[in-house]
Amino acid sequence: MPNIKTKAIFYAYSNNALDHLAPYAYLCHQKKMQCIVIYGEDFNRHKVKPKNNIVKIFADQNISTFDIAHFKKKGFLQTVFSNLWIFSKKIEKYYLIPIFFKNKIKGLCNKIFQRLDGELIGENIASILLKDTNKVIVFIDLWNTNKKIQNGFLLHMKGKAEIISTDHTPYHFIQEKVIQTSTYYEDTALLGNHWEADSKSMVKRKEIIGCLRYSKKWSTILDQYSGNKAPDNGHKKNVLVLTHNNKHTKDWKRMLELLGKIVKRDDINLCVLPHVRGMVNIKPPEDLKNVWDNKSSLDVAVNKSDIVIFWISSAIFDAVIKNKRVLYLSFLSLLDGKFLWQKNAPSNIIIKNEIELFRELDNYDKNDVIDNNCFKELIWPNGSDPWLNVSNLLDKI
Repeated sequence: MPNIKTKAIFYAYSNNALDHLAPYAYLCHQKKMQCIVIYGEDFNRHKVKPKNNIVKIFADQNISTFDIAHFKKKGFLQTVFSNLWIFSKKIEKYYLIPIFFKNKIKGLCNKIFQRLDGELIGENIASILLKDTNKVIVFIDLWNTNKKIQNGFLLHMKGKAEIISTDHTPYHFIQEKVIQTSTYYEDTALLGNHWEADSKSMVKRKEIIGCLRYSKKWSTILDQYSGNKAPDNGHKKNVLVLTHNNKHTKDWKRMLELLGKIVKRDDINLCVLPHVRGMVNIKPPEDLKNVWDNKSSLDVAVNKSDIVIFWISSAIFDAVIKNKRVLYLSFLSLLDGKFLWQKNAPSNIIIKNEIELFRELDNYDKNDVIDNNCFKELIWPNGSDPWLNVSNLLDKI
């Protein structure tokens, strides 16, 4: 491989990290850097698969993607795991192979994975990717020392590459300050707003650039790979519910009962999107079985909606940039009162009970003027364009 001026590496441990790193990879590719996306822990454990639209974007842009099977193997156990993992990925494509057998192979992979030296794997990955280049930039969502492969990778990269964090969600609610005990952290933090900057006191270099994932440019690119808009159902209103698991829902039973009432309405076409973490394997109640959508990506589901309901999910910002009617169920949220946007939110966004919700659903008109300005200041600081902000920053690098 010839010497490369700048190599940009993106470490995504799961899809929520990949969602935020993908636009950075796209933009770095436009800047003529060699881009490599690493699929980390959750992908190796078969917990998630890379989203189809992101995979297609990377393929069209010739952005390289790597998982554990592509890297040099050290030790018997790692070799067994890697070969078994490759085998499990191959048989996924064959419909004639029983699901029971596929799941058994995946289960065996996960058992072996738990016995691997994750930090050594991460170190080996880093040493390989540092070769044949003059300058390396590493993008992460955040540095989590509990993720062993990522931690080993970053420890080996520290001092040899510039490590840049982007976080994997907009900073949108008041959080308790965490005491930083580790001496290892990123070199530069790219931040969505000034509230997030206050929380990153341990990082010397901070740049407030907004949330690149929620830039209009990236939204347009994603739309090119989905193209799904709200279906014309005549009098029906397309309602999307961004759920979260039991741990992040104030009253799980009340939530399910509410969804059960909504799905029975003749004027509503309901879609329930389970959260990617903690809800993938949940079996929905019988009355919600046909609207519980485990397959649609977030951007596709939002595109098809008129109204988006939530109580904690940061995915609401996808609805904001697409100018959807947003309804926040404060009575189901464990973070009620802590959201940074809540103070300036219009009264018809904050829903305090079921009666208020049904009134808003009854009164909704597709010609209504949408006011989501309270959310925008968290992702577009001072109204600036995150795409332009990041582009200018990369030019300096």
